[in-house]
Amino acid sequence: MASPDSLERQAKLETGPLLPLLPPKPLTRSLPPLPPRPANAAPIHAGWTCERHILPAAFPRSYAGSTKRPDEPKTNPAEPAPGAKRANPKEALAKLLQPQVEGYRRHVRLEDEEELARQEQLVVAANRYRPERRRTDDGPGLTLVFSHANGFYKEVWEPALSSVLAQLEANDRSLPIDEIWALDCINQGDSAVLNDDVLGDVFHWADHGRDLLNFVINYVDSPSTNTADSLLKPASNVPVDLLQLDNAPVLPPGSPSPASRTYRKKLIVAIGHSLGGGATAYAASACPSIFSSVIFVDPVLPRPNYEGRSMEVLTTGALMRREKWKSREEALDGFLKKPFFTVWDRRVLDGYVDYGMKEVEDGVALKCTAKSEALTFMDPMAVASRRACARLSLIPPSLPAHFIFADEGRSVLQEDWIEFIQKEAIPHSTASRVEAGHLVVHEKPDETASRIVDFLEKTYPRQKRARL
Repeated sequence: MASPDSLERQAKLETGPLLPLLPPKPLTRSLPPLPPRPANAAPIHAGWTCERHILPAAFPRSYAGSTKRPDEPKTNPAEPAPGAKRANPKEALAKLLQPQVEGYRRHVRLEDEEELARQEQLVVAANRYRPERRRTDDGPGLTLVFSHANGFYKEVWEPALSSVLAQLEANDRSLPIDEIWALDCINQGDSAVLNDDVLGDVFHWADHGRDLLNFVINYVDSPSTNTADSLLKPASNVPVDLLQLDNAPVLPPGSPSPASRTYRKKLIVAIGHSLGGGATAYAASACPSIFSSVIFVDPVLPRPNYEGRSMEVLTTGALMRREKWKSREEALDGFLKKPFFTVWDRRVLDGYVDYGMKEVEDGVALKCTAKSEALTFMDPMAVASRRACARLSLIPPSLPAHFIFADEGRSVLQEDWIEFIQKEAIPHSTASRVEAGHLVVHEKPDETASRIVDFLEKTYPRQKRARL
């Protein structure tokens, strides 16, 4: 087998529009039950509820090999050779890379009926948070849609969400939040549990962005209220042109006023961290008019002309990491001894044990497998994330954009890349910093929330009512 270096350098940077969306396929498999929320799970804010939903992911996937049939065996690149206790890391990386690079060369076409028939319909697990008592005053409020970092899950945002709601309520200076959605990536969190039997050997960040678009276009205004045992139904009267994504003849930029940039009478704010920031870049550049504003939290958006192999260390580390423990208590005890975890806010670390793990026959295991985390990291030659960065220039000035970067020198992005983003890629954007490393949502959820609140209050100021 070729070396990881030679395999990775076969990947080429792509340009052009995203693959359009087709109606989802009927599921041909029974979904396992969603793992339960912890019995001690508290509301993110007084008077707010959490509804759990499952919705179809974007169909089709953009690259062959993204799904497999349920009866096909799973592959594990880190499987030790016979007689060995541990796989060779370089060999494991090469086994992971080969189908990924080959898949990137096999673009799916909507005319390829054989490929569409071969693909399985993936699903996305989502949490919907909203107040028990709905607003009675007129006018749209904000709908926040959150995407998480690689290796994690939608609930990782909950400490920050609690702080966002508390700060907005105390300040009373912005439009109200009507609801919050948080989505799991298809191979992580509860989505990973639901898709376990059909996940393939290829993952592309563009499809993660298409999943976000598919949700906003078709399901953010879903008429159904499923109870985690059926799929959300798409909204009616969805504009056909939107399903074409950026293949449509004209991409309307949307209203120049953020408070007027509504989609289905909602002001939709997309907020993505790390991997989720890459998804947000793909989504906002493809269909800018459906978003009222976007927030990128230390997004993985390397400069388009970068040609390094910066993800190899993270990929290998993820691929070779531990996945199972005898109990949640044993897992937490181990995490508390590792510097990587001890800098996290304790609420986030406890959530990692509660929400990031599932019960298995001999203990507990991370919902996001080592292979899935590594496959998502392994964006060969950063072609998918560089493409996302290049697409920032497609976001019109009428769409407000804000970047929350990690502390100087601790961001996932080099400082010159940050300068490129702010001055060249999307010069109308604004930016702030959090004194933390790349995992700002994990380390400083309250401070991250403050930056989000500052942006919302400036972008959507509440009109003071005149006193009679």
